[in-house]
Amino acid sequence: MIVEARKIRFSLGLSICLLAGGGISIAYGQQKDSARIQANDTTGFKTFNPYRPNFRPSDRYGDPFSHYSTQSPLFLKDPKSLNLDLQIDTGFNYSIREKIGKVNFRPNSSMSFRDFNLQQDQQFRKQYWRAKSQALDGESAVSGRNLLPKLYISPVLDRIFGGSYVELIPRGNVILDFGASFQKIANPAIPIRQQSNGGFEFDQQIALNVTGKVGEKLKITTNFDNNNSFDFQNSMKVEYTGFKEDLLKKLEIGNVSLPLNNSLIKGAQNLFGIKAQLQFGKLSVTAIATTQRGKQSSIKVSGNASGTAQGRPFEIVGSNYDDNRHFFLSQFFRDNFEKWLGTLPQITSGINITRVEVYSINRIVDAQTNRDVVGFMDAGESDKIYSPKVTATSQGSLPSDNGANDLFSNLKGKPAASDSINEILIGDPFRFTNGTDFEKITSARKLASTEFTFNQQLGYITLQRKLQNDEAVAVAFEYTYNGKVYKVGELTEDYSNKPPRDVVYLKLLRPRKVSVKNSEGKILPTWNLMMKNIYSLNVSQLTRDGFQLRMIYRDDHSGKDLPQLQDGSVSSTKQLIQVFGLDRLNPYNDPQPDGNFDFVEGITVNPANGLVIFPFLEPLNKPLRDLFKSEKNQ
Repeated sequence: MIVEARKIRFSLGLSICLLAGGGISIAYGQQKDSARIQANDTTGFKTFNPYRPNFRPSDRYGDPFSHYSTQSPLFLKDPKSLNLDLQIDTGFNYSIREKIGKVNFRPNSSMSFRDFNLQQDQQFRKQYWRAKSQALDGESAVSGRNLLPKLYISPVLDRIFGGSYVELIPRGNVILDFGASFQKIANPAIPIRQQSNGGFEFDQQIALNVTGKVGEKLKITTNFDNNNSFDFQNSMKVEYTGFKEDLLKKLEIGNVSLPLNNSLIKGAQNLFGIKAQLQFGKLSVTAIATTQRGKQSSIKVSGNASGTAQGRPFEIVGSNYDDNRHFFLSQFFRDNFEKWLGTLPQITSGINITRVEVYSINRIVDAQTNRDVVGFMDAGESDKIYSPKVTATSQGSLPSDNGANDLFSNLKGKPAASDSINEILIGDPFRFTNGTDFEKITSARKLASTEFTFNQQLGYITLQRKLQNDEAVAVAFEYTYNGKVYKVGELTEDYSNKPPRDVVYLKLLRPRKVSVKNSEGKILPTWNLMMKNIYSLNVSQLTRDGFQLRMIYRDDHSGKDLPQLQDGSVSSTKQLIQVFGLDRLNPYNDPQPDGNFDFVEGITVNPANGLVIFPFLEPLNKPLRDLFKSEKNQ
């Protein structure tokens, strides 16, 4: 018997390759000496190449919304030729198709309405917080603001609305302030429980604008602001716009208008109702059925036989001045305000303000005049400088100008990039305090000429609406004084050649956080810039005929309203309207008091906005102190 010995040789190979995802792939290969293995032997091992990695990229399955997609730039995004088609059926289930041209790139998938809604809500939250983070990093709040995602509905409505989606675009803000006010009167004549009283105070400010679209034809617009003076300013409109071949061109429901280009029939504004525009070949038809929400009325004040008069009375407490609307452009104009008005009806200021540009926070998302700005408290000041790092160029009170101190000259050699300007201003050599010495307004908007007015001779501006608690205001202006031109801040032509990311240097009139004094008890200059001598009558288009204004003092002893104080030999002989500087002229504008209010347009009264202007900076302070001093001199 012959025994044949066979040698079987095994070799073990190891191959390791690193993958992009950070994993390690290990491939084993076994080789077997097959020269002496029979042809019908099926126990052999499959041979792999030990030097070739076996990683294969895998594609996802199912819908594209339920799977996590990495944001890493190392992975390529889907090409633009890949289209996502969403269609909803009668059972409120979404059919999802991914196509390249007309070819299905992946198998069709479906998703319920509830799952799709949850996924869209999660995506919107992620985009919202990403936009907020980008805004904090200094990026534009307008470009980074993401809107609500579109909601696709049944394709049956495509023929009616020109599309099968619903889109909502909300803009605005809601501010709610909480506070408390308590007071204690240490009067022995009042019971102890009634000496302390008070309560909570709530203030809400809502400015909301929502635009909704259903397809390309239907558009719904709502606008609400609780600071509006009239109800018709809060508008709501449903607008249906047809295509060129449609019979119904436009259908409006809500706030509509009827402009007419002829003098025979006047058009109407502030209408609320339905307006339709139809096209029959070359015949155009406009039909409207509305009610007029606004009206125009006038009251004629005239005397009768008994000597009484009819009119619309108003009553204003002395402490309720019109705050957060009127601001001096600089301390120079405030310091000379009372002196310039000392020669009524003439103003001896020698000032002629030619240009004023006002910037505030962008609440209405206007990208045309959007720019990052920095307002400085000491810009243009000479003797009322707050920061110790700013030095006046000369001694004494000088007209406001960029060269009145060394602030703008020190800023010229420094970078003005928006993302790094804060670090530059709070560091050496400035060491400014953010919110006090300067205020940066990201995405500021230049106000239109219809949103404010300015007094060319006295140097103050009047905003059409009252500022909210967190709004800052900065300006740039140019004027002539005794024939010489002065400028404060950077006007449009000054920063037109700057890069878009560079900030604009302006004069700060009101910071976001209004404070009267600093930690050391010193009054802040910005607090003095806000005027406290203007009162609003909440009317418009005042006329001189029949207008009467009285200043009264309610006597505690008699309970009557008296035109002068009862105590003192001097104060009891002068009417309060004369003490407060509102009665210096007679009807012929001669410097002789006559006991009536001096109706001088643009100086003591603003007829267009219904404002009464006192010639003193603090009407309840200096006039009364001067009156009491005259009592001591008697």
